[in-house]
Amino acid sequence: MEALGLESIAPALTGQGYFVKCIATQSVAVFFPGTIQHRDVKRDGVSYEDDYRGNALAATITPGMIDVRFHQGYADPLVKALFDQLLALPEMKWAAGFTVRYQGRILR
Repeated sequence: MEALGLESIAPALTGQGYFVKCIATQSVAVFFPGTIQHRDVKRDGVSYEDDYRGNALAATITPGMIDVRFHQGYADPLVKALFDQLLALPEMKWAAGFTVRYQGRILR
């Protein structure tokens, strides 16, 4: 698992009430500011598209919470495994204890 774009959200993470986003597949997560739409980010073969046409999950991140939008290609166990792996990365220590919610269900 690889985490890309962390430099683009670093300034936001220093604030108390931040809102950032990411798109993720089983091999890579791409982070970006919350002002950008998920569907507008394309990087390293990762793409979120409306109506499940892309290969990536879309998530919003606020302090303590990662909220993942439903994607028909990703069942709960896969989403949990993906975020367990991502949050175990050393560069993700800022989010290590975050709750991960998928379709309103807490997975982690």
